[in-house]
Amino acid sequence: MDSKSGIWHSLYNQLASIKLTVILFIVIAVSSLIGTLIPQGLNQEHLIEAYGPKLGNLIHFLHFGDLYHAPWFTILLVSLCVNLVVCTLHRLPKTVKIVRFRDQKVDPRKLSQFSRHRRTESSLPREDLIAKVETILARHFAPIRRLEAQGAYAGIAERGGWSRFTVYAVHFSVLLILIGALAGSLFGFKGMMNVAEGETASVVSIPGTPRTISLPFEVRCDEFEVSFYETGAPMEYRSDLSILKDGNVVLQQPIYVNDPLTYDGVTLYQASYGSMLVSGEVEFTDRETGQTTRLSMLHRVPVALPGTPYQVAIMDYKEKLGELGPALAIALFQEGHDPIGSWILARMPGFHGNRIRGYQVKVIDFQQAQYTGLQVKKDPGVWVVWGGFVLLTLSVGITFYTSHRKIWVWVADGNPRRKIQIAAKTNKNSLAFDREFDHLWERLQAELRGEQGKQGPSTS
Repeated sequence: MDSKSGIWHSLYNQLASIKLTVILFIVIAVSSLIGTLIPQGLNQEHLIEAYGPKLGNLIHFLHFGDLYHAPWFTILLVSLCVNLVVCTLHRLPKTVKIVRFRDQKVDPRKLSQFSRHRRTESSLPREDLIAKVETILARHFAPIRRLEAQGAYAGIAERGGWSRFTVYAVHFSVLLILIGALAGSLFGFKGMMNVAEGETASVVSIPGTPRTISLPFEVRCDEFEVSFYETGAPMEYRSDLSILKDGNVVLQQPIYVNDPLTYDGVTLYQASYGSMLVSGEVEFTDRETGQTTRLSMLHRVPVALPGTPYQVAIMDYKEKLGELGPALAIALFQEGHDPIGSWILARMPGFHGNRIRGYQVKVIDFQQAQYTGLQVKKDPGVWVVWGGFVLLTLSVGITFYTSHRKIWVWVADGNPRRKIQIAAKTNKNSLAFDREFDHLWERLQAELRGEQGKQGPSTS
């Protein structure tokens, strides 16, 4: 039991360590910098093409190409959340004890050792002098609370005790940001969707992964327009989109670059455009028998190849396959077997590579449609992150400009004049409090001189 207790105690101390907080912050900051420098969403093939085989494979292995969804990065964020919570729970009781502490007596010898210490004398009657000191402090600083003192007057005034809790507001705001980031990483997504003009789509492809996500609604591109500069470079894209839910149009809105549409927590950005395959007419010639079959196929819709156990489909399309022109990716499917396919050059029917298994394949014709490329993004934690940033800005400002300040007062009878001691301290913002304390002392001296007329107080 003691061994287990010692292990848990050691783990608790490690989690409550400020050193661990600093290390986690540094690792997360460096990782985020790497994630900023390396384009996100690239698959392994693109990483190898961009960085070479060795570095590309290393980046893929470490998930730097999809950093914010990497398991190890999520573990870092969770670890920092746990660290902040444990640090807060570990130090909060001590802070509460400090804030709730109330001085019961004061030692004038200790006051004289404070760096902020003033003393003077006055011939005013004792009660008048005490009333004057209490009035001035209450007006310009805080009301005085009287303390125990034998044969003398002692009091303390303090302000800003609550400021010791502002550091926990900073902790909480950072925790909100981390929770928002985790929510976006775990439950959000960012992908691409191509929608042909006049068509609808609801499936989002996640770049760099085979994963797809089905939206809870459909997106229809009613019209797509692109304007060009005289140089031929695109000037502006515009997509007129309709959002359909259960077959009914619930929202219609045009989108432009940097002017997206948001519905049901999902944001659609205008990202690209191009041409996509709609259908094709393809001829298959059995190389052994010479029998020819011509099929009309829709994109990604398998059809039977008559007299064979195969189904065939056009799976992909490239407007330009290297320097060889447009090409269709055509695949043969057979139950119980892996599909077999090849890129078939559309403008080079006699190309020797236009073969799949025992068939010579020729593209007779194909139809294209213009599409709009939409970046689709959902981040359920974005408002939590924004709330955390706002709270962080406010709490850091309040933490910087506020402090816990105390002023002690000691008044003792003397012969022939009464002695006054004032001392003060603060937990931070020393320079600002020095000015405040000097100003308060000048006020007190001025008030006492006014009461005593020409018999001004002597100071030391």
